[in-house]
Formats: sequence, C-alpha cells, structure tokens
Amino acid sequence: MYRIVTFFNRLADIFASKGRVPRRIVGIYKRYCRILPTGFWVFDLTQSDAPWRRFREQQDNTVRWELATIEHCQLWGESGADGYTGWRYDLFVRLIEEKHIVLVGYTNNSDDGDSQVPDCYGTLALGRKLMTRWCSFYMEPEEGTIRTIYTREQSRGRGLATRIYAKLCCLAEERGLTKVYVDIDLPNIASYRAAEKAGAVRIWDTVIYKLFFFKRVYLFAWGSLKDRFRQP
Repeated sequence: MYRIVTFFNRLADIFASKGRVPRRIVGIYKRYCRILPTGFWVFDLTQSDAPWRRFREQQDNTVRWELATIEHCQLWGESGADGYTGWRYDLFVRLIEEKHIVLVGYTNNSDDGDSQVPDCYGTLALGRKLMTRWCSFYMEPEEGTIRTIYTREQSRGRGLATRIYAKLCCLAEERGLTKVYVDIDLPNIASYRAAEKAGAVRIWDTVIYKLFFFKRVYLFAWGSLKDRFRQP
C-alpha cells in the first residue's frame, strides 16, 4: 500500500516537473486530496547503551534547553519567524495547558533575551496524542509520544534534530517513562534518519495512512498499534 501511495505522489511530481500537469493542479491535489503514509518508531528508555544517552553529554555545551512557557510562546508567535506561525502558537499553548512537554533549544550563536526566538523545538505528548480532529493515539502511563520536531532554516545542518530527540528522551526518563514513540511521515527521510541516529527503532508492522480530503483528515491504521488509535 505504501509503495502504491508513494508511486502516485511521485508520479504527480514528475508530471508537474515535465509540464504535463499544471503545477497549480498538483498543488491542489497535495493540499486537498492526497494520501500521506506515516511510520512509527520507538525509543526504549530502559537500554543503558542507547545512542540518545551519549548525545546528552555531547550537547551540554552547544545547546541551551528550556521548557517553553505560554508567555514566551506568545512572543514567538508574534515574531513572524519561520516555524512559529499562529497555529503553532495555539498548539504550544494547548500542549502546555494540558501538561505536555514543549522543549526549545538555543544555540551558542543565539542572542540573549527573553524575547529571543529559539533555534529549534520539540514536543512530547503524554497520555494521548491528537492525530486528527477525530482520532487520537493513546499511550500507557509509562509511555510518551514525540509529536513535533522543528529546526529553523538558519540553524539547520548542525544535527539539532537528533539532539532534540535525545533531550526529549532524557526528560521522558526523568519522568519515569520507559518507552517513547515517534510517528514520522515516510517521505520525510531526513527526519526519521535523525530519530534513528538518536536510537529510535522502526516498528515495521505499523503504518498509518492519512487521507486529506479538502478540510477533513481521515486516518487508517495497520499493524500492532492499530488498536491505540481511537476517538477521544
């Protein structure tokens, strides 16, 4: 199924690049009617030699980590910086209010000041992760799910994504969690390679397909985790 979906998505890109299908039509397809396959990875926090543990020591002198506050999120949302759009601000506020973790990182090249926009961020959902408006992924008490990883354009190429995964695993372990999931869109090769570099292992039998049809998103799950996807 994944290969079929990927084939049609790539076919649309090829036709658009060759001028056989207007780019505007391809853009409408991608925005309003498309299928996006997503895979699942897992971090086993009980492993003593996990790669994310090594990153914990390596990153202390290069990145300053903080837990976001609602006040800071508001300032970032007003900054107009890439990655901090209005809907992202709303997401951060909701996660913080629901006691989830919103982690931000500043590199040594960043300027000081409370209004500074972080170079990267990541979030860790506890209890359940909202997948669509009508469906959530539910976790056991000792589990968490990384739901958002982002590095600003000016800060890419420094391995920050892998370090975010590592830091979130550290925070999860401190809170007594033993397992952390992460779902990544399969076309996003760079993202899942960063996760695997930090120690994530692919759950090969689990895949979900998101059907985007105009303003609605439908989710279809297969594999060992399919029973975790339920209506709130």
